[in-house]
Amino acid sequence: MRFQAILLSLIILVSLLISGAKFPSTPSSKENVSQTAPAETSVFVKDLYSALSGRVALVGQNLTVANRNLNQNLNQNLNALSRNLTVTADKLDQNLAALKQIASANVHDFLAKASDSNPENPPSVISYPALISKAEINAEQIFPCNANQSAFVSKAILIKYLDYNFNVFELNPEKRWPIASLTKLMTAIVSIEKMDLDKEIIMTKKAVDTEGTAGEFEIGEVFKLRDLIKAMLISSSNDAAVAITESFGEPRNSTELSLRGERDFINEMQKKAAEIKMFSTTYLEPSGLSFINQSTVADLAKLMSYIYFEHPEILEISRQKEAEILELKSNKPRRLLTINKFAGEPDFIGGKTGYIDEAGRNLVGIFDIDGKTVLTIILGADDSFKETEKLKSFVENCQLP
Repeated sequence: MRFQAILLSLIILVSLLISGAKFPSTPSSKENVSQTAPAETSVFVKDLYSALSGRVALVGQNLTVANRNLNQNLNQNLNALSRNLTVTADKLDQNLAALKQIASANVHDFLAKASDSNPENPPSVISYPALISKAEINAEQIFPCNANQSAFVSKAILIKYLDYNFNVFELNPEKRWPIASLTKLMTAIVSIEKMDLDKEIIMTKKAVDTEGTAGEFEIGEVFKLRDLIKAMLISSSNDAAVAITESFGEPRNSTELSLRGERDFINEMQKKAAEIKMFSTTYLEPSGLSFINQSTVADLAKLMSYIYFEHPEILEISRQKEAEILELKSNKPRRLLTINKFAGEPDFIGGKTGYIDEAGRNLVGIFDIDGKTVLTIILGADDSFKETEKLKSFVENCQLP
């Protein structure tokens, strides 16, 4: 703006000179001033005016060209952007259409298979957990019975329809309690997910000296991990649980490395608990001998739901009345007997018992009751089997219509 003002002032000045404007003369003592000065000044001013006019015209032309180029570039960029957006929108529409076709085909195949496999159960009432939520169930219509809490003597109780993700009955669901050998369920999960089931594990002195004689293990014996998991779940062997954790990670050549393996394994147990949102659960060791291993029936329900949907092999092992494992050095089989009275019963899908003095009798079990999958959890009972029978009887009188 300042340059334009100066330029305008110069043009006005030149115009005045050309038009014959007179400037006041300045007195001078010199008498020999040249008489040709006005003419020379006039010529100079004309030349200056011509030069400035040319510059102004050139600047105007340059500004016009720049403005035209700017408009052209802007239009080109806007057109290109518009074309790109159009192409992107078309591709998104195509991808969404393809995804809809795939999803529709998968749902159709799923419903067709379900209908074929069970003609009496049409697709609209398939007991599939992803299709049924707690919010869609009217408890007053489905469960007309009211539980009499005085009929139960356990410290904490939970009954749940796993297929419907619906809690039928709760007693002190958030009460933390020592879980004893229910700990071994998480030990089994971490073993399966983080280790090689064919890994050969040596029974160490520390493992064999662990409290409890289940499995009748001896120092130096060698078993595959899959067999030690059986010993944990069927006969609730503490020796097997300790041997598994000692062998976690790299081969252990010293007591210090074995302790590191145990610590790493316990950390994995705690991480898995957090992953499945068992935020009120603590694991200190893998067998359940420590009363510091504590949880709630609400957290244990999350654990059993995870096992039911992700690791049914754990339930398959735990429902066996007996099994055989193989000692690799002698190549001799060893017989395992269960301590769970429900094992082998036709309605028992799987579960685990647990006992230490501080905990009393604990039991988690999954049962098939009238074609429905029912989870029962008992903590702190005098007789967990008798208490669980009460829960089963209660559920039978509160059936789905």
